[in-house]
Amino acid sequence: MKNDRLFQILYILLDKGSVTAPELARMLEVSVRTVYRDVDALSLAGVPVYASQGKGGGISLLPNYAFSKALLSDDEQNQILFAIQSLRAADHPVDALLSKLGGMFQKDSVRWIEVDFSRWGFGRADTETFDGLKTAILEKRALDVLYCNTSGETARRSILPFKLVFKDKSWYLQAFCESAQNFRLFKVSRILEMTLTERRFSRTFEDAPPVTLDMGITANPVCVKLRFPHSAAFRVYDEFDRRSVRRQPDGSLTVEACFPADDWVIAYLFSFGTDVTVLEPAGLRVQMADYARRIFEHHKT
Repeated sequence: MKNDRLFQILYILLDKGSVTAPELARMLEVSVRTVYRDVDALSLAGVPVYASQGKGGGISLLPNYAFSKALLSDDEQNQILFAIQSLRAADHPVDALLSKLGGMFQKDSVRWIEVDFSRWGFGRADTETFDGLKTAILEKRALDVLYCNTSGETARRSILPFKLVFKDKSWYLQAFCESAQNFRLFKVSRILEMTLTERRFSRTFEDAPPVTLDMGITANPVCVKLRFPHSAAFRVYDEFDRRSVRRQPDGSLTVEACFPADDWVIAYLFSFGTDVTVLEPAGLRVQMADYARRIFEHHKT
């Protein structure tokens, strides 16, 4: 815990230049006495940190200081390298940075993983979209978007973007929607058009609610029991929590899961074709059969 706090202090000093002890204490949620003890510990470790008194004084680092790799554990060094490699997903040119840090950390293999969040066949389009979203978020610029909601309706919205979220194979943009005057979560693939405006905003959105991507499951979801043949096992393990999957003596798989109580669950289960059998509840079996009849009537002519 103390080592983490020492690195936090070092990072703050590198970022801000000079900080008073009471300000550091508030940031770290410790006492001023603890801050001074940590500063002494940094000094003993060879970090050129010093405190100056009087107006404009504070805790500072000597100019041109560069932190030593010894301040980071081997695991922390690997985490930093992994995070940098992940930036390739947004098409960041990180090879030079990886080489420099790999050399500093004395790591032979710094390219052991490749992260690519773009969809198959949409690499260039997704890269352009994320580049625009990244610029809007970092430069605090409003976006004008044409968005398609879950009902298939499209509408133009003016939004203030501040966070990208990746969840369950999809990207979402958390933003403040000016027309709704509320926070909204936009699925990036459903942003049909996007214009990066020159209108800047200063709001930090510290009052934003936590992001919850629960697929709209309400207080009364529909809980189902499903059966799949062994040949569909690859998709079962792709789609469901392994703890909810039970292998049966005949090789088939049963799954117990809860879904939002709306028409989405019918369309979702139909995506498995004849590989899924609804065991429970009985009412859902009736709905599935009715849906199948409507599809048949729609296509037979």
